[in-house]
Amino acid sequence: MMKTFKIISLLLLLPFVVFCQGKKDVKKNKIKTITVWQTDIANGESTSYKESYEEYDKNGNPTALIEYDKNGTVTKKETAKYDKYLNKIEETQFDLKDKINVKKIFKYNAKNEKIEEVEYNSLGKIIKRTTITYKLNGDKATETVYNASGELIKKIQYSYNAKHLKTERQTLNSKNVLKSLKKWSYEYH
Repeated sequence: MMKTFKIISLLLLLPFVVFCQGKKDVKKNKIKTITVWQTDIANGESTSYKESYEEYDKNGNPTALIEYDKNGTVTKKETAKYDKYLNKIEETQFDLKDKINVKKIFKYNAKNEKIEEVEYNSLGKIIKRTTITYKLNGDKATETVYNASGELIKKIQYSYNAKHLKTERQTLNSKNVLKSLKKWSYEYH
């Protein structure tokens, strides 16, 4: 009985241990893929199924994630591609539950700062485009979001303190009216 309890405990904790692996651990250990198997026990009977599958490149970047339901149906799939500077340049997302099927393309400047994100639907039509600007010191200044027709949806402006820590994020609508405000405060040792 005690041996069975230990095995069941190990099987139940394994998914949490595997998902806790960070990019450094994946790269250091040269992990190419991680597959998580789930075992559910009810009324003394166990049922096992593949819960998820992940792929990584040689730099520890996630390149694919697939999640499954108990019947083996793909419920979520994400893929990513990176450039030689390790910037994510493409991302696809499919989520059966939330009915999401999008592709995002990212562009970067010479400092490897993301300056544009374009989101496409499953037919390859643009959903929205976001442009990003930075201050000379590298702090993000603004994000401007446009719809498929190029019309302004919203603009986000950032403020920072002397230590370059984010202190404020203002979200303005297309008419430049404040819609939300988020503030950060810090305490130091």
